[in-house]
Amino acid sequence: MTEPDRQKLPRRDRWAILTGLAGITLLSWIYLFILASNMGDMSMTGMSEILAIRPWTGVDFLLMFLMWAVMMVAMMVPTAAPVILVFARVNRSKRNQNQPFVSTGVFLSGYLAVWAGFALFATLSQWGLHQATLMSNMMGSVTPALGGTLLIAAGVFQWTPL
Repeated sequence: MTEPDRQKLPRRDRWAILTGLAGITLLSWIYLFILASNMGDMSMTGMSEILAIRPWTGVDFLLMFLMWAVMMVAMMVPTAAPVILVFARVNRSKRNQNQPFVSTGVFLSGYLAVWAGFALFATLSQWGLHQATLMSNMMGSVTPALGGTLLIAAGVFQWTPL
């Protein structure tokens, strides 16, 4: 390891990065909390309408994608914080040596873009299950076979190298 690689990230930079990551994580969790609270406030009189399977609109798709994307930010940004700090430290040493570097914001944006891609995949999967009438509007399985299949698939996945 070369001398610049062992240099620590200045405290000011570390705090700026961690504060920004904590801020977007906190905003994401607040959004999800509000979303969950609104779902809990629904009266039982309107529940039969909500549970009825109806086609998704474009707004439904957009809101579901937003829910998945924000949930990914809330859960995955905190786990990436150590790597983001290492990336920022390496970039600082590259900048000090007048070598090309990529900003930490671009690195984080790429990370979030990958998770947004997963959110799109999850939304499309949920839409497909909904269209096949295997899932209700409240995101619940309408058939025990779906729940069992997903549970078995998750169990098999846990035993694979992936």
